[in-house]
Amino acid sequence: MKIKATKKIKKISIIIAVVAVVVAIATTSIIVFSNTNPLKKASKNLTQYNIEATLNSQESLYATQTIDYINNTGESLDNICLHLYARAFRQDAQIKPYTTLNKASCYPNGESFGDIAISKVNINGNSANFEFSGSDFDILKINLSNSLQNKERINIYLEYTITIPNCTHRLGYYNNTINLGNWYPIVCYYNQGWDTNPYYSTGDPFVSECANYKVKITHPQNYLCFATGEILQQDQTTSLFTAQAVRDFAMVLASDSNSSTLQSNKTNVTYVGYSQDADIQHNAQLCKDAVEYFSDTFAMYPYKNLTVVKSAFVHGGMEYPNLVIVSDAITEPEEFAKVIVHEIAHQWWYGLVGNNQITEAWLDESLAEYSTCLFFEDNSQYGINYAEQIKDATASYLIYVDVISSLNGKVNTSMNSAVNSYTSEYEYTYMIYVKGVIMFDSLREAIGKDKLIKSLQKYCKQYMFKIATSSDLIQMFKKYGHSDLDNFFAGWLNGDNVIGQIS
Repeated sequence: MKIKATKKIKKISIIIAVVAVVVAIATTSIIVFSNTNPLKKASKNLTQYNIEATLNSQESLYATQTIDYINNTGESLDNICLHLYARAFRQDAQIKPYTTLNKASCYPNGESFGDIAISKVNINGNSANFEFSGSDFDILKINLSNSLQNKERINIYLEYTITIPNCTHRLGYYNNTINLGNWYPIVCYYNQGWDTNPYYSTGDPFVSECANYKVKITHPQNYLCFATGEILQQDQTTSLFTAQAVRDFAMVLASDSNSSTLQSNKTNVTYVGYSQDADIQHNAQLCKDAVEYFSDTFAMYPYKNLTVVKSAFVHGGMEYPNLVIVSDAITEPEEFAKVIVHEIAHQWWYGLVGNNQITEAWLDESLAEYSTCLFFEDNSQYGINYAEQIKDATASYLIYVDVISSLNGKVNTSMNSAVNSYTSEYEYTYMIYVKGVIMFDSLREAIGKDKLIKSLQKYCKQYMFKIATSSDLIQMFKKYGHSDLDNFFAGWLNGDNVIGQIS
């Protein structure tokens, strides 16, 4: 995800004003592949989601869903837990999906509520025993009558109705677009137990393994549907998609759109704007250039389609497999371009190489932000200078640290914190995005650009379609950077290092 608060770091006066707002709030509340596409191999023995959904209106969606779940946990299971992220939007949710700073832009028409109502749960054709659990009752816990052994399969059948809020969030409708992100019940990540973290307001509070999907949605005739995966069938009211080895499945429905599709290697790259936009072709070319650059620099993009959609969205942008959302609230062309490239970079860092975005947010966000800097460095036609990006990031970071520490007596400079432990959205932004860029530039100075890129190539190849950790990435930099970098990363991630002063 790209947070809009990170966009204007070039204007120091604006940054000071932004930091003042933060303080006021805090004081009141505190590799290139061979010709063989790796998807065929990666999609074997994965859990399969089959969903048939009907969008009755902007506000209501009914769906039936079958999950052919394969127990790849290495353990026997007595229950299966699914995230119900739509429950975060209900009126009595204890943990809200928005922060104090972005509530107004999330609900331009006033606060609106959503939910998901589960009407049926079957296991292997029989009615199942289930309950709502988790810290905010947003986990569907299905109790099994017999333990599910490792490598065994089970069939889960669900029927549910989603109430879509009138908002500009991942799940919401506003004006001419409907965002369906993190909308359906998805199996929780398992790592010595189910990860049942709720929908935190800061960052991307998700971690998920790759699965296969087949999704059919029936929708009003005035909408076009853009989604994860490949289109098998599409007419005026029905869209059918399939996707192999992806971590999530998202859709955006638009009633006022114009698009352009360009070919990048074997990938159809589509940019979708609004019908009256004059920058459709320019943005489509930018999307194509980004896919080609990251394919050449890190690893060939293995999917057939990538769609970038302009939509009403509270943050700057949001990444999903094969699908990118970019906020229509961004009016500066340079910032719009940065968001597009940042979210496309996430197709590698989050999409191909997964990570726990809750506990190690820097692993994908800092990488995506720095990859954006690399893109513009090597694509000078877009007029965004690498050195200036690093200089601006450093200057804004130092001002942030100086102001916060002078007012509060201390400042949290850790990049290792979980997203829910940051005291504000700005603290998260400066530590994960801004400081992340400075860290990777410092790493580049230490080992050189060639070794940095080679390390990322090896990292991408080894952990593609898997869940990686920070230690996995650090080990790659140590091995291919030919340097002992433990102290380097410890200092940056723990916040012990002191970044130099503004000259």
